[in-house]
Amino acid sequence: MRRTKALCAPLAAALITLPFLAVLCACSIFLGPESDTGPQAVLKNLWNDFNEIHAYIDIRMSYNRNFESWDNVYEYYSRTLRDRIPEPGGAMDGKYLFYLCCDMLGELADPHVSLFAPGGNFFWSRADETQKIEEGWFILALIKEKYLKEQGINNGSFFTYGSFIEPFNNIGYMHIASFINNEKLEKQDWVREIDGILDFFQNHGDINAIVIDIRNNSGGSGPVAEYIASRFTSVQKNYMKASAKNGPGRNDFSTPMTFRVKPEGTTFTKRIALLTNKATVSAAEWFTMAMKTQMHVTHVGTPTRGAFSPKTSRPMINGWYYTISAFRVTDMSGRCFEGAGIGPEPEYIFRGDSNESAAPGDRRDTQLEKVLVEVWKWLNL
Repeated sequence: MRRTKALCAPLAAALITLPFLAVLCACSIFLGPESDTGPQAVLKNLWNDFNEIHAYIDIRMSYNRNFESWDNVYEYYSRTLRDRIPEPGGAMDGKYLFYLCCDMLGELADPHVSLFAPGGNFFWSRADETQKIEEGWFILALIKEKYLKEQGINNGSFFTYGSFIEPFNNIGYMHIASFINNEKLEKQDWVREIDGILDFFQNHGDINAIVIDIRNNSGGSGPVAEYIASRFTSVQKNYMKASAKNGPGRNDFSTPMTFRVKPEGTTFTKRIALLTNKATVSAAEWFTMAMKTQMHVTHVGTPTRGAFSPKTSRPMINGWYYTISAFRVTDMSGRCFEGAGIGPEPEYIFRGDSNESAAPGDRRDTQLEKVLVEVWKWLNL
């Protein structure tokens, strides 16, 4: 679990004004009993929201090593709260309850689940050990220094591209760091730079394939991911279905929405190796699903993280709020990759290795090297 201080602005309070009925005699307006906002009620309400709204509650619990079910999770944390909370009504109640709620939500290991409280405290699921290891395989500065001609080209904070040095000089490279600019949420103009990057690859006639590297891409905007994917699309394809949770039952979902990708703008449709790892998540996984519909794209590397739902934000009865995965996302055949991630075919699973102990000048990206050897085979068979 990760706890730190939030950097976002607090939510504005909503003001509800009740109509006033003037009468000559004394009167009262019945509003019903006040909500119970005691620690047990807050914990139970939060647990129940996730029980009824989270789209993957059973899938997420199937990966949990501590509990067999979400019911068991509540039993444990409710008992812990009852047995250990310091003096009921004391100053530490709120902080203790917040940390306990964080621990409970952490049992889902869902990157799209977070919890926010006044004062800037917030929580989201920590990376697991596999993700931490695979994140270490990717060092952009190392790729620029050792593998790209003239250290490649940086285009803002999102795109790094270029071509590889000999003997892989007929292979292009592009890394996409994210699919959203968090500093300008209302304006994502940066995405249009993809057309200029595609012009670069088109104008270098010796580039016959490219590696699109989305390792460590933390996701962002689905429309942005789709916009970029369209530049590598040769034929229109449906690639994903998403259904909103619309009832308390495990199978209460809306009619699925279908997402499609089609060629737009400047395109590159020669051979493409799409490189992912365990830190490829969310909208980056939507991008992966879209790209895998194209015959000229081969998915390589290791499986993605497995977190597909858009985040939905909801308030709690005590003024805190949380985000939750409230949509079920599948590919067009109905396969759900939540928790497991989208994996390459077995022959294209290329792992890195730990060379952190190597001297700085001897560090290598062995995962990328394996991909380059494979792409070189495609071009020289």
